[in-house]
Amino acid sequence: MATSPAPAEGEDGRPATRVQRIVWASQAAQLRASMPAVMAHQIECRVAAELDAMELSEVFFTSVEVGSRVITCDLDAEGTASIFGVIDAIEYEDLVEEAGDDALFGVDWDGVYITPARTRH
Repeated sequence: MATSPAPAEGEDGRPATRVQRIVWASQAAQLRASMPAVMAHQIECRVAAELDAMELSEVFFTSVEVGSRVITCDLDAEGTASIFGVIDAIEYEDLVEEAGDDALFGVDWDGVYITPARTRH
C-alpha cells in the first residue's frame, strides 16, 4: 500500500496552507464586476498558484503580476485567499518607487496603500 507524501511545512514549522477559496475585498470586487469573466478566472488561478507555490502556512501580504496588472493578496491559515487590489503594473511601480526602498505596504477599507516607512522613537 502506497503512503501519501507528508504535507509540506511552512517556515514556521506548521503545514503549508493551500488555497481553498478566494474572496475579493470590496475595492477589488468592484473592479471584478466590470472585467470579463475569463480575466477574473485568470487572476484567481494565478493567485492560487503563486500562493500555493510559496508553501507557507500564511501569507500576510504579497503581489502577483497577471498580464499588465498587479494583484495584491494574502492567504490565511484556513486557506482563504483575499484579493485586495487590482492595480495597473505601471501605476504599481510608480507607487513603489515613490515610497522608496523601505516602503510599508498595507490594506485598509479603501484598498491597498503604499507609504514610506517611518520609525518612531
